[in-house]
Amino acid sequence: MRNIFAIKRGERRLCLVAFLAFLALNWLMIAYNYGLFTRGGNLGFWGLFFDHYTVSGFDNLSYMTMSRWKIYYQLYRHPLLPTFFYPFYLLNHWLMDLTGRNNAIFIEAFFNVLAATYSCLFIYRIFVKVQELRRKDALLLTVFFFSFASILLTVFVPDHFIFTLFFLTMTLYLAGRAMKREKSSMKAWQTMLLSFFAAGITFTNIAKIGLADLFVNGKKTFRIKHFFISFILPLCALFAIYSYQQQAFVEPDAKVQAKVKEKKLKKDLKFAAKYEKQHEFMKSRTGTQVANNRFFEWTDLSSSRTDAVVENLFGESLQLHQKHVLEDVNKSRPIIVRYSCVLNYIAEAIIILLFLGGIIVGRKDKFLQLCMAWFATDIALHIILGFGIIEVYIMGAHWLFIIPIAISYLFKRIKQRRVLIGARLFIAALTLALIVYNLSLIIPYMLRGFVAPH
Repeated sequence: MRNIFAIKRGERRLCLVAFLAFLALNWLMIAYNYGLFTRGGNLGFWGLFFDHYTVSGFDNLSYMTMSRWKIYYQLYRHPLLPTFFYPFYLLNHWLMDLTGRNNAIFIEAFFNVLAATYSCLFIYRIFVKVQELRRKDALLLTVFFFSFASILLTVFVPDHFIFTLFFLTMTLYLAGRAMKREKSSMKAWQTMLLSFFAAGITFTNIAKIGLADLFVNGKKTFRIKHFFISFILPLCALFAIYSYQQQAFVEPDAKVQAKVKEKKLKKDLKFAAKYEKQHEFMKSRTGTQVANNRFFEWTDLSSSRTDAVVENLFGESLQLHQKHVLEDVNKSRPIIVRYSCVLNYIAEAIIILLFLGGIIVGRKDKFLQLCMAWFATDIALHIILGFGIIEVYIMGAHWLFIIPIAISYLFKRIKQRRVLIGARLFIAALTLALIVYNLSLIIPYMLRGFVAPH
């Protein structure tokens, strides 16, 4: 198998432009409260970052982890992330001792730019080598994908979604290429590595890796040797990592924090009032759960699905709302925000219609069927079960690439040159409008910085 990370001559210009664009976006994140976020020393980093960071609902736990070693992530959802960041916590503290500066924002930016550039490359390759589009159409749809609000944010925020995007686009590319070969197959070692890293970043990704393997390998997926190597081994490794971190760090720290909180609630009335207020606020944001345990704490059976789909899933994911720009629903943003202009709803409807049109045209294609199976897992998780439904727009990296992939089937169907030129101009205009609109809201917000109200 060829090195999929090698950038070919025909891809270098795309990668260079993408690299520079993502570097510019990450500069926005570096500039965001730069003076505060680069403070080094023995500080209360949780308060520093929590009180001065809000970019939609995206977390900044990587900043916290690299600033002071502690398990901030929910391990049953993200078992590998603390382990990944631990060496960079050591690097950051070595640099902090030398310079007196916290370099977490620079380390995170490096990984964001790298992962975003390769995600762009894999998306482009899907269009060229799997869908066999003309290169100009592949380039157009690639840029179209990165014009979506959720994706523009994903490439520079200090959250885990850019890593998920990297592994999911890689998986789709590998699966698509395998489907085009006469003896299509995904090797067990490939699936094993994808399962380990993708599920380690976000555990639910294991379903998508499993579906990719199933669509490519068919019944071979369930052969004992293949299944053991592909899924059992990586899951056992992740469970071992999870168990060690849980016992070595999470449980001892939880006991200490519980005692500290109990004492502070008794002695500090101001803290107790603030804690109770935050607790009541979070209760108001919590819908009816599927079950009353920690694995279902983010599920919600009571929130409006219609509003969630219109304003969040296909709304904020694609176009930011003019009101409550980049506010966090767990801090100040209302659960549902409406657009101030009807043009936003028209643009949303157009994208949905293009998406549906592509699905209809390509419905018999095995690769699109795989993509739709992936999309079905996201709908089941976020819309049916309601997992994170009130901020589903931050999870666009899990599925938004399926929209331009579906639209690519419309491009493949068009035979008349005039119609094709018209389609290109239309998508180009829509792409430009999305980029200008979303960045016109993102850039001023990021340059202002943020301080939480007290």
